[in-house]
Amino acid sequence: MEVTPSMSDGLRIVFAPGGGAGGAGIAEALSAVEGVSNVAAPDTDGVLAALDGIEVLVAFRWSDDWLGQDLRWIQAVSAGTDQFPVDALGKAGVVLTSAVGIHDVQVSEHAFGLLLAMTRGIGTSVRNQVGREWRWPQPVVDLAGMTLGVLGLGVIGEAVASRAKAFGMEVIGTKRSLDGYAGAADEVFGPEATLEVFRRADAVVVTLPATRETAGIVGSAEFEALQGGFFVNVGRGGVVDQAALVAALRSGLLRGAGLDVFEEEPLPESSPLWDFPEVIVSPHLAGLSPRYGERLAELFAKNLSAFTGDAEWTNRVV
Repeated sequence: MEVTPSMSDGLRIVFAPGGGAGGAGIAEALSAVEGVSNVAAPDTDGVLAALDGIEVLVAFRWSDDWLGQDLRWIQAVSAGTDQFPVDALGKAGVVLTSAVGIHDVQVSEHAFGLLLAMTRGIGTSVRNQVGREWRWPQPVVDLAGMTLGVLGLGVIGEAVASRAKAFGMEVIGTKRSLDGYAGAADEVFGPEATLEVFRRADAVVVTLPATRETAGIVGSAEFEALQGGFFVNVGRGGVVDQAALVAALRSGLLRGAGLDVFEEEPLPESSPLWDFPEVIVSPHLAGLSPRYGERLAELFAKNLSAFTGDAEWTNRVV
């Protein structure tokens, strides 16, 4: 079914805030896109009513109630789209596009923030600061000369790899398709070599999305292979067997873990991950940026041209 937009008076869209980037600046940036006449940004309870007669939705979250007869295109706020009913959207002729490509700067910076907090003793120092404790010296290590493993050399993974090279690290990683690879990594393997990457790395950064193929791909064997190393996850919580991670931390296998994503979010107060001194927990902050709205609006503008039939879709999922 082809998209047939009605834009005689400019495009009216609905932005459903919540989740992902937290909505910071998104509605305002979308309103400034040429060809957009109005952006409604109701709270979650008001989205259904606001969608009456509207063909375009920009959203992180999803409700099946929102799939009405007028909807023709959904621009996801997030890179991941597993929250959307892809099959149902396809049957209804609704285009879904992801926000892949607008997270590389902030997520890669956050990954290195977590890694440096562990390797330079910053996380421990912050904990000591709370109790006004001056503990010197502390064990620290240099990133230069380390081997960094990157699981998922996509847009974000490549940004991590390029920053790692600037720190003087050797970079190895995995990528679903190796054809014509010309990125920053020194060696690249298929996903089947995940265990080998853990075996050879001093630190591993996960940037993988949540898919059937990646679910639980990091488990006990991988943590055993990384023994004495550092682990960072800025991808998706479901990629990691969290029970295996907890077991590895309890046994002292890992020197540190920097975690921004979890199997259950918010991370429950009862989770043992809060209690390990070698673990740094951030509450799914990696994707946040004061420029998030600007970056999303640039992508939206490209896809608006596709919506009107003047260009090809970017990041089309269905």
